Amino acid sequence: MGELAGSIAATYWLLALAVIALWCPPWRGVAAWPVCLVMALGAAWLGGFVALPGVMALVLLAVLCHLRQHSTSSVARPLLLAAVIVLALGLALHKVPGFANPLLLQGVQVSPGAASVTQYLNVDKAAVGILLCAYFCAPARRRADWRALRPAWPLMLATPVVVLAGALLSGTVAVDPKLPPFTPVFLVTNLLFTCVAEEAFFRGVIQGGLLNALAGKRHGPAVAIGVASVLFGIAHAGGGVAMIVLATLAGVGYGLAAWRSGRIEAAILTHFLVNALRFLLVTYPLLVHA
Repeated sequence: MGELAGSIAATYWLLALAVIALWCPPWRGVAAWPVCLVMALGAAWLGGFVALPGVMALVLLAVLCHLRQHSTSSVARPLLLAAVIVLALGLALHKVPGFANPLLLQGVQVSPGAASVTQYLNVDKAAVGILLCAYFCAPARRRADWRALRPAWPLMLATPVVVLAGALLSGTVAVDPKLPPFTPVFLVTNLLFTCVAEEAFFRGVIQGGLLNALAGKRHGPAVAIGVASVLFGIAHAGGGVAMIVLATLAGVGYGLAAWRSGRIEAAILTHFLVNALRFLLVTYPLLVHA
């Protein structure tokens, strides 16, 4: 049991380091995130959390991302992007073999009247987020990049208020302030392995791709943000119709923040703020109605 816990901890923190390394400038021309990602996958391999098919799928995704970003062919680029989207979705949804993601939390009752919560260390989804963020999102590595977030601050602050108000009015949650002992693990995991991966996909790949395709079109930004937001909402269909609507609304806020600032960090931080306040202040995940 102690050996398993050690393997989980090593994989967890190396994956976390790989995510954080995305925002570190290269040292002598060498980026830190690939080194950290390889180390994390090595720890996951030793712990039995990833096998050869999973590693091969991640290598293929990295190759597809690299080819897409360096291709100048008007035919190859959309085909490569489609392949990236399909494979990334398959990995993030745990449909690709070769992964045995370990449990972090199992059957925890966070709020009275709500379903219990189970949280995994999703090695596949975390690795996808790292690759998509690295190739499609240009993480901020200079002060000027972070200063670009200033125009998005009103959206970043307003989105959680609107989304939580909508959730309370819809009756899907109730006021429930709390600070359970596993809060730090839950929030760190949510930020680094959920928010980064989901925003890299929906805002970096989908919204960013549509913005490029519709550049110069009058309603291009509205279409790009709208499509990415609706897809984000559909991805939360497991929570029912109300969750689809609320997630779509949240997606609009994330998309506007990213578009207004030109930075993926605005979307990631807004997404995390919504999730953190939802976890800390209201019923989590949702009220279960008899």
